[in-house]
Amino acid sequence: MSEEKYEHAGYKIRLFLYRDRWALDISKGKARKIKSLKTKDLIKARDEFYKYKLQLKEKGRLDIVFDTDLFRQIEIFLEWSKVNSKAMTTYKSHVTSMRIFREFIEKEKIDRVSRTMFEAFKSHLLDSGNSPRTVDLRLTAISGMITVLENLDVIPGGTYPKPKLIRAKKVKAPKFWTEEEVKKVIEASSGTYITDMILLALNTGLRRNEVCYLRWDDVNLDRGFLLVQGHPEDHHNPKDYEIRRIKLNRDALSLLIRIRTESLPNVPYVFPNKYGHLRTNNLDRDLRLILAKTGIPDKGGWHCARRTFASHLLMAGADLESVRQLLGHSDLDTTKKYLNVTDQHLDKTLDLIGFRAEGEQKKVIAFKKRG
Repeated sequence: MSEEKYEHAGYKIRLFLYRDRWALDISKGKARKIKSLKTKDLIKARDEFYKYKLQLKEKGRLDIVFDTDLFRQIEIFLEWSKVNSKAMTTYKSHVTSMRIFREFIEKEKIDRVSRTMFEAFKSHLLDSGNSPRTVDLRLTAISGMITVLENLDVIPGGTYPKPKLIRAKKVKAPKFWTEEEVKKVIEASSGTYITDMILLALNTGLRRNEVCYLRWDDVNLDRGFLLVQGHPEDHHNPKDYEIRRIKLNRDALSLLIRIRTESLPNVPYVFPNKYGHLRTNNLDRDLRLILAKTGIPDKGGWHCARRTFASHLLMAGADLESVRQLLGHSDLDTTKKYLNVTDQHLDKTLDLIGFRAEGEQKKVIAFKKRG
């Protein structure tokens, strides 16, 4: 590369080589200035090129540093996401994706949206140790931002290209804990605050945040059920904004009755922190430490308890539609992804029926169901 140009608001800034040294050519109208950067290093020269644009912005001579007002548009998208995302976790994911995207732009001194930029961002994420699925998550957020900006008429359609996803697929079936592993998890967590939270998740299929935000107002101990619903005061809504009613089995009911007798009055949360406030910090970390003790750290975190609930229900004979309703999925395809039935269970299932031909007429007779 022998030069790099940037034009905006009448300013023309050109980075070019002059006698083996990089220099800046800055002009507006008839005014012109040549500034030697005194370096042969392109990276250092691009840093100075970018810094000069920042200086013009700080002095009020440039409205933006980007060739379009991307940083302002990112904030518009995040405001939209905060109001319109179906779950707070989605909004938080958008915030993280946009922060990483912006840091990349600033670090690499990029000044325009292009497919080349997206490919560089993709490589940056992979080189930083992100999995292909995580990279797709970040790129999907950017693609969603562009769609939102177009729908809001912030930018004309086609202003920005959209990133091409890796489209990474899960190559392994979802994992769940066996009965023996559940025992190990409970034993390893014994005496900690997290035990009862794990037990409730295993018996109800609640997501991590659904356990955290559960209030006593959501629990009916007399009739033996709980509601998964939103609480505006906590800025929390269930996924898809749908209220679910979950019948408590005997273990879940006895667990909540015990917790209720031990809980402090006027504390609204079922699982508060030691100050009686909402507990959300360190849950993932503490569960990972417990799983490491059991020797099964590769079987995931909180969502594994949810998959365990669903998988064991299926193996016990529950139908898929019932499991779907308990998990709060909008369609069966989503539920199927959460379920994982062992080969051993499938082998036993096939033994439930069978057909054979007997007699001269080769009459077909079905086997009786076993046990």
